Amino acid sequence: MNKFKLLSLFFASMFVGLIGYITLAYSEYGKVINYGEATRELGHKVLEKRDTIAGSMINGISNPYEISASLVQLEKDLQQLHQTYANTEIHAFLFKELETQALLDSFYFRSMETVDHLDHIVGHTVMRQFILQSLTDLLVSSSTNEPQNQIYGTLLSNISALEQSLNDDSSYINQQALDSATSPLITEETLRLAITFKEIEQQHRQLISKALSPEHITYLDQIEHGFIDLQDYLNRLIASITTALVILFFALCITIAIWRYYELKANAVAYQIAADNAEKANNAKSLFLATMSHELRTPMNGVLGIAQIIREDSKEQNTRKQAQVIIDSGQHLVTILNDILDFSKVEQGKMELESSPFSIPDLTVHLDKTLTSLAEDKGIKLIIKNNVPQNIQLVGDQARTRQILFNLAGNAVKFTEKGQVELEFNMQDTSPATVQMRVTDTGIGIAEDKIEGIFSAFEQAELSTTRKFGGTGLGLSIVKQLVELMGGNISVSSQLNVGTQFVVSIPFELKQLEQQTEQKTVESHGIALSNFTVLLVEDNKINAMVIKKFCESLNLKVDNAYDGLQALDKLKKQSYDLIIMDNHMPHMSGIEAIRNIRQELKLKTAIFACTADVFKEAHDEFIECGANFVLTKPLQKNSLQNAIEQFEQLFQDNRDNRTQDCNTGIPCNVTRLTRYPTDKLPMTEEELSTSNLLSPEHLSHQEKIEYLQSLKAEFDVQIDALIEVFTHSQPDEISPIIQTIKEVSLRFDMSEILMLIEEVELDLNDENMPPAELLQKIINRLTVNSHQAKRLIDKYQQQLKTG
Repeated sequence: MNKFKLLSLFFASMFVGLIGYITLAYSEYGKVINYGEATRELGHKVLEKRDTIAGSMINGISNPYEISASLVQLEKDLQQLHQTYANTEIHAFLFKELETQALLDSFYFRSMETVDHLDHIVGHTVMRQFILQSLTDLLVSSSTNEPQNQIYGTLLSNISALEQSLNDDSSYINQQALDSATSPLITEETLRLAITFKEIEQQHRQLISKALSPEHITYLDQIEHGFIDLQDYLNRLIASITTALVILFFALCITIAIWRYYELKANAVAYQIAADNAEKANNAKSLFLATMSHELRTPMNGVLGIAQIIREDSKEQNTRKQAQVIIDSGQHLVTILNDILDFSKVEQGKMELESSPFSIPDLTVHLDKTLTSLAEDKGIKLIIKNNVPQNIQLVGDQARTRQILFNLAGNAVKFTEKGQVELEFNMQDTSPATVQMRVTDTGIGIAEDKIEGIFSAFEQAELSTTRKFGGTGLGLSIVKQLVELMGGNISVSSQLNVGTQFVVSIPFELKQLEQQTEQKTVESHGIALSNFTVLLVEDNKINAMVIKKFCESLNLKVDNAYDGLQALDKLKKQSYDLIIMDNHMPHMSGIEAIRNIRQELKLKTAIFACTADVFKEAHDEFIECGANFVLTKPLQKNSLQNAIEQFEQLFQDNRDNRTQDCNTGIPCNVTRLTRYPTDKLPMTEEELSTSNLLSPEHLSHQEKIEYLQSLKAEFDVQIDALIEVFTHSQPDEISPIIQTIKEVSLRFDMSEILMLIEEVELDLNDENMPPAELLQKIINRLTVNSHQAKRLIDKYQQQLKTG
């Protein structure tokens, strides 16, 4: 991560540096544009002045002083521009290599030279005009008697002659030309002025020619193109930096993204490790709770079961009372255990609500039976008021609603020494309908400053409360969470030493009954349950004795098995109406045994799982593998009775199916054939390794694989067919199966299987069903050889791959 941080810091620094550089480049670009505009503007002024002065050769200069003044101003502008860049640095240190300084210097000096040249032209023009005017004045003054136009004509002709004479290469005046051109108007002074005029005229023409020459003015184009090149260079530089900036930005983003990816990945790994550790801790806690629940409930099943048996069987009143004390104490312990488990479920969000119709009397009958005796023992009254119509049923979780009421009413009885405890049920006209349950007592009450904490886990109003009344402090916490889980709310009001009132409001769907449903009992269907047989699979002998006593009290016949394997053996020999199956047993667990009953034996017998595991996951696993119902330890007699009543139709249907098979002439074998797992069979019984069919060296691996695949497919089909046909005890259907097995065995020289088949054929020839033990031996050997064929196929295929 440090490398990514350093790389990100490097990219960020480069990014900031490039932003600064590009900002500086834009600034320098602006300077170049400004200087270029200034030189262009001044250069155009120079060109304008040149053109104006050049035109004076034709039209003459009407106002030379104005032109001189403009040239002076132009010189000042050039000097001001020169001072602007000469006194300060034109560019920053990173752009000193730019030619802006050289271009400006070249422009300045060349422009000053041009302006100075133009100034000389103006001076020569003025002098030329002055001399020409002087000549004109002399000629006019020498010939006053002549007409004005004649004087100008003579002057012009004489000047032309003089100019022609002066054009000669000789250093003296051509006398002939002078004689022919002169007149009385020409004097020596006139001649001197004419010569001076000619010299000035030649200089003037040279200055004009130089001013109009291309090389004298092309520097302006060079300067302009120089600034354009600088602008192009800076444009390209800015574009390059911008591109680099974009690339660097994306590189920075990618680096940050990669950094964040690895950082998030590292955090995710850390979070996952923490979550795994938390999950492990949570699973360990759940496993601990499940284990402790199982270990506590298993002996409690024996304690409470024996106590119930003693209470029902004993004829002595004192003994029955003592047994009831044991039952009450055990139930109290189970309640505490349930509180701990329920709190764990709610805390983990694993508490799931059920939905079924029930009535208020369904709740109060259990409350009345359980709490009335406790209240009477303390000398207080338990009053139950039901203001909900009798024909109204509530649709919701009856068990959790009863748990809420038991907890609140139980606490009320516990903390009330005199007076009464009242439960009141009212229907509130809301949508959805809400049932309000009030639990009011005249007990010790709760101090006002303690009310807020009574719904917290493991807390009671006073520490002395735990010592005096017992409890875990979880009850009200669970009540509040259950009420909120059901979409309701709970409130409490109390006054110390006066009493307490809890108000619970829970929304329910309503169902209206037209008539009362009669309750069914086992005794009302005595014919259907006659000779009702139960296979009890329980490794704990005390629990087995308790459950057996409960069953016998319901006129059920019980056969015991102490693990899953024993249960499977018994089920192969005998049919039962009901199987009661424990889970944690040696040799084979209850879940594995149920799975074998459904998948291998293919029995539809009703199965009640009976376990001390109270978590939903354990119950769901039983149902998924094929159990019909789950009973929870410590088992109560009425719970068993209710479950049997619930599945009475299934028991009757199973009996009818068995009777129908027997009535239609299909023998009903009790013993069943099965296909055992290969790890439970001796592999020494396989005969493929020594088969002559596979021994020839000229057979390729591919040919051997094809032989083995055909054997395995044939054996697997015949095993299933043999198990299915044997169920209906039809010898004529077994014969073709045995014949197919015999043919395959002969092909592969399986002598042991052939010997068993000979015994089977003897029975079939006499039209007798072969013994199950003999057929089971054949199935076992077929299974072993099928498994060996699979191993050999894998071996040869691997050899084909490796060459």
